[in-house]
Amino acid sequence: MACVHGIDALKTFAPFNPFVVLGLVWGLWLVAQILLPHAAGVALTLLPVAISWHWLRPDPQRGASASATTESSGPNTVQAARADTLARDVDEALACRGHILYRLDLRRKAYDYISPNVEALVGQAPAVLTDDGGWSHIQARIPPADAAHIRSRIRTALSETPTGPCDIELEYRLRDAQGQTRWLRDSVRLVRDDSGRVCHTTGAAIEITETKTAEQRVLVTLRAIGDAVLATDVEGRITLFNPGATALTGWQEAEAVGRRLSEVLTFAPTVDHRPAALPVDAVLKTGVVMRCPEAMMLIARNGCRIPVLDSTAPIQMAGDPAPVGVVIVLRDERASSESLRRLNESEARYRTLVESSPVGIFHFDREHHITFVNSRFSDILERSAEQLIGLDLKTLADESVLPAVRAALEGHQGRYEGPYHDRESARDIRFSIRTAPVFDTPGNVVGGVGIVEDYTARYDAERKLRESETRYALAMRGTNEGLWDWNPLTMELFLSSRLMALLGEAAESLRTTSDAWLARMHPDDRDVYYLRMVAHLKGETQHFELEFRMATHDGSYRWFRSRGIAQRDEQGNAYRMVGSMGDITARKRAEMQLTNELAFSRTLVDSLPVGLCVAQRDGSLTLLNPYLCRITGYTADDLGALALTDLIIAEDRPVIQQRLERAYDEGAAWAETQVESRDGRHLPVSFLARRVTLHDVDQLLCITTDISERKNAEQQMRNLNRELESRVTDRTAQLAAAVKELETFSYSVSHDLRSPLRAIDGYARIIRDDYREAFTQEAHVLFERMLAAVARMSDLIDDLLELSHVSRRPLNRNAIDLSAMAEQVVETLAQAKPTRQVSIHIDPGMTLFADAKLLHIAIENLLGNAWKFTAKVADAELRFFSFKENKEAVFCVEDNGAGFDMRYADKLFGPFQRLHTDRDFEGTGIGLATVSRIIQRHGGRVWAEGEINRGARFYFTLGSIDK
Repeated sequence: MACVHGIDALKTFAPFNPFVVLGLVWGLWLVAQILLPHAAGVALTLLPVAISWHWLRPDPQRGASASATTESSGPNTVQAARADTLARDVDEALACRGHILYRLDLRRKAYDYISPNVEALVGQAPAVLTDDGGWSHIQARIPPADAAHIRSRIRTALSETPTGPCDIELEYRLRDAQGQTRWLRDSVRLVRDDSGRVCHTTGAAIEITETKTAEQRVLVTLRAIGDAVLATDVEGRITLFNPGATALTGWQEAEAVGRRLSEVLTFAPTVDHRPAALPVDAVLKTGVVMRCPEAMMLIARNGCRIPVLDSTAPIQMAGDPAPVGVVIVLRDERASSESLRRLNESEARYRTLVESSPVGIFHFDREHHITFVNSRFSDILERSAEQLIGLDLKTLADESVLPAVRAALEGHQGRYEGPYHDRESARDIRFSIRTAPVFDTPGNVVGGVGIVEDYTARYDAERKLRESETRYALAMRGTNEGLWDWNPLTMELFLSSRLMALLGEAAESLRTTSDAWLARMHPDDRDVYYLRMVAHLKGETQHFELEFRMATHDGSYRWFRSRGIAQRDEQGNAYRMVGSMGDITARKRAEMQLTNELAFSRTLVDSLPVGLCVAQRDGSLTLLNPYLCRITGYTADDLGALALTDLIIAEDRPVIQQRLERAYDEGAAWAETQVESRDGRHLPVSFLARRVTLHDVDQLLCITTDISERKNAEQQMRNLNRELESRVTDRTAQLAAAVKELETFSYSVSHDLRSPLRAIDGYARIIRDDYREAFTQEAHVLFERMLAAVARMSDLIDDLLELSHVSRRPLNRNAIDLSAMAEQVVETLAQAKPTRQVSIHIDPGMTLFADAKLLHIAIENLLGNAWKFTAKVADAELRFFSFKENKEAVFCVEDNGAGFDMRYADKLFGPFQRLHTDRDFEGTGIGLATVSRIIQRHGGRVWAEGEINRGARFYFTLGSIDK
């Protein structure tokens, strides 16, 4: 406990006198070294008592005889009572917890006797330890290293005392019953038998765990002290030498301990050539701590001279005023000298820094008087330092600034930022001022320091910038575009609130990275985006511009157009890039729709069985279809190099040129002529020219219909008429009328694409009916096939015209009862086939907002297909229902008819695409294309699912259902 109190004292007095405290710690440690052996000696004095009791304690076998003797003899009874009293006193003495007394028989390796309190230490009862081999319970708890040390000490002691008993002091560790390590000091006597061998030992052990712990703490403390610490005895010999002393003097601890102090510590003479020495003799004589008034120059072992401050304190035992030694603490003053030099340099640097600081700095005292200003502060107030120092801040500053000054004088930091009116110059400026208190050594506020920054110019620039940014933001808001700002070096990307709104995000703005931005981009657009961006960053393009698709908040993709420009440094490297981005989804959809319509129109033009071209005023061809190439024998490139009149036979060119001029003037013109093919053949054609406006230029749409078959038929009829004129005179008038009617029909056919088909159909029927006997049965079969083909072509043209009409007519949206419309369509289908039995289920209450006429056409086609393709099913079923998917109303027409192969599902909605033959199911292949066009015009989508012979399901969506 003395060592613990010494450490506490060190903590308390170290800030005031570390040298005295170290001396006190060293004294306490010596006290512990003196007192602990004394305690062991006290224990040894009890050992004979314990051994006597071992021999004097009553023996049970002797108890009976003693009792008998007591009965027969009175004085013996008194002697026995005294022996019992002595036994109790010895037991009480041996039960003391401060020590353990024992006698160990080395032959039995067991204790003859051991104090009862050993059980609390090792967890074994004395009876166990006194049995043969009981010593092993104690031996197992001693660490191997300590056991080896004990054996070495015993061998050394026996060799030094070859005869008689041998006494030895041991210190070792023991693991107690709870697993904790305890330190014991054991005073042991080794007893020899007549042959000179050690037969038993007696000893007294006391616990010194706390002493050892305190001793280690003291040693660690002394060794951890950075200053040099030495201790001597009264003769001046060194007894303690810490690592700090080794580092300062160059002497190792093993070399220094035992030497005289004067051999290790040597000091150079003072400035006035007087010898310098430590006041060791004076401290031993007076018992008072002493210090030299100034630093002494220590000469280290290597000859280096080191300035040191010393403190010499006496080592005194409790109750004894005479010192037993001294403790010397030497402090290296080289760091202090260097610190002073650095402090002066730091002060000079501080003054330079303050004077060159871009902000104003001033000091003031508790009376608000300015005590120091730098040049920048003078520049801000436009006054010299001589004019400012000594001024009262209350007269200099307005009321808005003074609270920051008062806060500093109250011990807090103050701050003010805003306008300031200079009373003397009447100037209005803007600055920020930050104040902080200045404390003296006891911690009292003695004044304050202020830092002033003039940001008048910056404020004006920021105001102008904010106005500019406001105008720019209003302009961007008017263009419905968002802003982005990208750092190519850090990859940081800023997105404005307007841009976030375009993406469907609720955030005001977002700071993200370019990698996260690219992750939202459509995969097909990322490579082009990256290449365009890199090209602009390298300076290959003047600006960045691209149209691409981005994922919005709901996961759908929308089209955006982004423009940007990079800001570059003096070397031309881009360090920032800013730009704008606008939503062009509506325009893209319109372009896609226009592209689809143009593709459809081109497909329609290429599919027409007539020659079609567009000619300019000079006769050059700008558009033509494959059929024109077929009837003329020229390729598309060849026709592009020819004029329209070059295709007409030479004798008809003036007439055709006149018809073209009429078409420009009147809007349309017609003529029959002959086209001269590449191989020189003349092909009779019906030529129709109609004025159209393409790209703001009037041009002519020319339709050339091959009438060679008609001409051949006319020639055949004329030949037939001449052959039968003699026999069928009564039919001549009818034939002439038919020819006249045919000519009239030919005139009308030029106004409609349907005219050639009607002519073929009419003439074929006349020949079939009027000249039935003139043809064979096989010829009549061919006539029927021809008529069927003409009818199919007529239906095809009707469907194509209907499809074109669907694409051109404007949308007229209204609320529609889709369930009622479907009921009407099904009723019409049932009336056409009254004998069919079909199970029909239509969900009630299906409503939406769409064009009624167009949607009626779509429902007719979908329900008509379901009706048609279930014709060969015995138990035909047809369902029309709706459901919601992803907040979208989806409608479905389902049947259990012929179905289709899903491998060809992508062909269902194209024109002329049929998955079943005419022999199985009639149709032109235009119905589903019409449905697809109607749904697309409403901004919806249509798709199908099916399985061969297990029915089909056609889905479409136009938006949410109106309730």
